[in-house]
Amino acid sequence: MHELGICDAMLKMVRGIIKDEQLEEVQRITVEVGTLSGVVPSYLADAWVAVTDGTELDGVEFVIEELEGTAACMDCGEEFPVNLTSAMKCPHCGSAKLTPLTGRDLTMKEILAT
Repeated sequence: MHELGICDAMLKMVRGIIKDEQLEEVQRITVEVGTLSGVVPSYLADAWVAVTDGTELDGVEFVIEELEGTAACMDCGEEFPVNLTSAMKCPHCGSAKLTPLTGRDLTMKEILAT
């Protein structure tokens, strides 16, 4: 479960931002997770609860926004939405030769604080 390591790194990053920006009370943290990133949103949410337990960020709202991935077919050029649980074949020609275009990112989008 690499989501635990990701959340540990995010906690360190958020703490650094809080210190650098002299933020008072963090109310919400929003992250964007692409459907091709390999990160499971529900695991990420559970890992965040685990790494922040007993810290100054314990109980802060953690919002995950999923971003749809897209791919292009290397045979016919068709672009279409795709995720890791889909057939991973071009819906136009059936080819499995795909190039991911979007949806591989994991981004900290916002830290809302007073």
